[in-house]
Amino acid sequence: MRIYERLSRIYDLDWGNFSKQYVGFISQLLGGRGVKRARILDLACGTGNLAVDLAQRGHFVHGIDISPQMIRIAKSKSLRLSNISFEVQGMTQFCVRGRFDLVTCTFDSVNYLLDTDDVRRMFHRVADALHQSGMFIFDSNTHQLYARAKQGPQGRELGDESFVQEFSYDPINREATTAFAFSNGTVEVHRQRPYDLPELEPILADAGLRVVHAFSGFDMRPYDGESERLFCVAERE
Repeated sequence: MRIYERLSRIYDLDWGNFSKQYVGFISQLLGGRGVKRARILDLACGTGNLAVDLAQRGHFVHGIDISPQMIRIAKSKSLRLSNISFEVQGMTQFCVRGRFDLVTCTFDSVNYLLDTDDVRRMFHRVADALHQSGMFIFDSNTHQLYARAKQGPQGRELGDESFVQEFSYDPINREATTAFAFSNGTVEVHRQRPYDLPELEPILADAGLRVVHAFSGFDMRPYDGESERLFCVAERE
């Protein structure tokens, strides 16, 4: 089963609000540049929560995600908004029209790229999609988060779904695996790779993107080697 094929049905009951926490953060960054109505590309937009919130604040938003199921849900939330659109595309080979003031890629979506060559391809696509001095905002789970996370199975219920969620992390191969085994016998396996700033910064630079801020969380604490998450703001040079 492809990722988010079944999990999409219950995604908003647990994970849906993480990306919405970006709204204030993004508003502050755009406001600091005097941008009131930005053109925004939301990569790996999921069920569209962040994109819809930004569109409701007057921005023009285009969201893409590789999961048709997630895009279907996102479209259902935006039927009354004329300044938003969604389509099925992946992060590394997306093709969009025009340039954007801001590209976002939130809630550990970068971690689904298991090869740095894919990260490089994505960052180059992002740079091509941005206006000069346009911003790229993304977050990444670091090695510290996966190494400290509790491993093993956990029985869960969300909505009408019962499932076992099992996490494991291989620090040598730097691969985190979360398997969702649903009561009907279907299984979704999500694989991720940690990325820390020292690894990502030269890849960003190669794409013409300069890191201007690096935080550990929404409280804007500075990122350091012990941070479990990286919140990065880069600018197209």
